[in-house]
Amino acid sequence: MKYLSIICLCYTYGISCAQPSSKEISYFQSLTDSFSKANKVPGIVVGVLTKGGTQVYTAGYAVPATKTKYTGNTIFEIGSITKTFTAYILQKVLTTNNIPDTASIATYLPDSVSKNKAIAAITYAQLLNHTSGLQRIPSNMDDNATPYDNYTVAKLYSYLSTCSTTPNGSSQYSNTGMGVAGILAQSISHKTYTQLLQDYIIIPFEITKNHQTTKGNKLPKATGYFTPTELSPYWQMDALAPAGGLKMSTLELLNYLKYMLQPTDSASAAIIRNILQPTVAINAGMDVCKAWHTIKSKGKTIYWHNGGTYGFSTFCAMNPSNNTAVVVAVNQYNQNKVSDILGQYIIKYLMR
Repeated sequence: MKYLSIICLCYTYGISCAQPSSKEISYFQSLTDSFSKANKVPGIVVGVLTKGGTQVYTAGYAVPATKTKYTGNTIFEIGSITKTFTAYILQKVLTTNNIPDTASIATYLPDSVSKNKAIAAITYAQLLNHTSGLQRIPSNMDDNATPYDNYTVAKLYSYLSTCSTTPNGSSQYSNTGMGVAGILAQSISHKTYTQLLQDYIIIPFEITKNHQTTKGNKLPKATGYFTPTELSPYWQMDALAPAGGLKMSTLELLNYLKYMLQPTDSASAAIIRNILQPTVAINAGMDVCKAWHTIKSKGKTIYWHNGGTYGFSTFCAMNPSNNTAVVVAVNQYNQNKVSDILGQYIIKYLMR
């Protein structure tokens, strides 16, 4: 994950975001087209949430081989945006079980792991805001096209049992730490990550609302590319799936962000407030919450996260001050320069 720079934008139109106008729709489409053309990526899909509802803009192809365009229901790898789901899930599990996030994580880990003093010193909050000092990825992970697929819980525990940590109070981005966060949520709740996701987010957030399935009751799926011409298989992540394993569509992510902005019950609202509280500063303009990051613009706080797999580059952001949000996905590896900056343009445009 790359930290975003704060960029200054010059807005073309002074349009209210309460209801998208033809000018706004035209502007977002032309912006999507220009980013696609300038960067020569296979395809881009952009989802925008305003008070007027949701709009989806596309350029290029979700599946270039068949010239299949993106729709709002096209599935792609969301990468590290998954971490925001895991933060909500773990905080919900902790709250339900009356466990403070300042407690040691050792209690719910095997003895072989908890006896490691470095692990015993880590708290739940430190996993979620990346201050645990755990490595970005475990040192015993293979380096191949699908590095996470065969990385099991047993391998992760083996790593944790002997690893050392280097916490210094700053946020050091860690896929390892967020994978452990997901495993702990399972251990405490006695549910699988899939069950927790379904019970705590998919159903209550109405994530699957607006589904438009194809044959076989499945959503269409985008093709991921490592390079403009080299296909990349979808990751089937094992132990570290809570750090980046989810596959979703633009409309599903917009439904998720809409609920984050406007929760329908007090319990969910309390969890959301908790995970969106800044915990540590990256620099003068950016903080880390629990998984989520913030940037300031015009005195308002934008919450964001991006993601990357070997086939996709993704970005999402939300602005509680006017209940707007954006999702961007590019079906090519290492193209966050496209997804992040395009997403920033749009979320800041909606603040005018």
